[in-house]
Amino acid sequence: MYKGVMKILCLNLIILLTFVSCQGERKLIEVKGETMGTYYRVKSFTDVEPAELKQDLDKLLVLFNKIFSTYIKDSELSKINSSKFQRFELSKPLQKVMTLALDINKKSGGYFDVTVGPLVNAWGFGPDGKQKQPTAQEIKTLLEQSGSQYLSLEDKILRTKKEGLYIDLSAIAKGFAVDEMIKFLEFKGHKNLLVEIGGEVRTSGTKPDGSNWKLGIEGPSENLGSKISKVIELKNMSLATSGSYRNYIKYGDKVFSHTIDPKSGYPSEHKTVSVSVLSEYCADADAWATALMSMGAEKGIEIANNLDIAAYFQVKNNDKIDIIMSRKFIKYTSSK
Repeated sequence: MYKGVMKILCLNLIILLTFVSCQGERKLIEVKGETMGTYYRVKSFTDVEPAELKQDLDKLLVLFNKIFSTYIKDSELSKINSSKFQRFELSKPLQKVMTLALDINKKSGGYFDVTVGPLVNAWGFGPDGKQKQPTAQEIKTLLEQSGSQYLSLEDKILRTKKEGLYIDLSAIAKGFAVDEMIKFLEFKGHKNLLVEIGGEVRTSGTKPDGSNWKLGIEGPSENLGSKISKVIELKNMSLATSGSYRNYIKYGDKVFSHTIDPKSGYPSEHKTVSVSVLSEYCADADAWATALMSMGAEKGIEIANNLDIAAYFQVKNNDKIDIIMSRKFIKYTSSK
């Protein structure tokens, strides 16, 4: 009996030492790569090798590109756009993204619109790089061929009431991919994470020392160079930013923002130069940052307060940058 007890104790000791040894091998690693026309990065406190983690993530992101890309001709979205569809059955991921996109379109009063891609391209902000100011007639024609109100989604079936609609999910798909990467990594056993795609960020857990992840909200300086406007702490939260001070075009003596007003078809002319949104899910933060940027701070702050959205507006006022925060953003940051 004594020998039996000793064997059990020794076995338990070996298991405990092995566990401690494995825990000791855990370290903060960073993986980087390219996806969706931009970059991604993942930070995780883990014992998994970076090369192994990157291999898994790249496989996952290839699947997302095959669904959401407008660059890949045989992606699910490209097939829809080229089909002049009236009825289309969506995959589960595309169904989720389109459901959220149409919901935010309604809640934002039409300022988030996934059909304005052709107008964005016409103004010279598209992938073809063409820079020629569109005529008033061209804008009118493209505006008549856009509008999320002509789309309906019931279960998996997407329908359109207008021919010629073109769907571009670049203002929400990156955030959705971040959410799915977090879900995938947590399923794999990762607990303390930071995931980013092209500036859209979500965290899970904490840093290895138990402190929250810290991120800087970038914004323009007085001369529209970049600087850190505010540093915030994130724990199980997402942050997305939409800004115009870096992405603009000049025709003649006039500078145009890349943010297109889906109601007029012209670049937005308000003085808001950046909007950052905090939310649990990155897809929501991504889409709402775009919507609030499109409408500007004057309209956006009212909607953010009414819908309890944590929004941080940066507005150019002559030679200075004014900061306007929604009530939820103030409450969130003041509690830290």
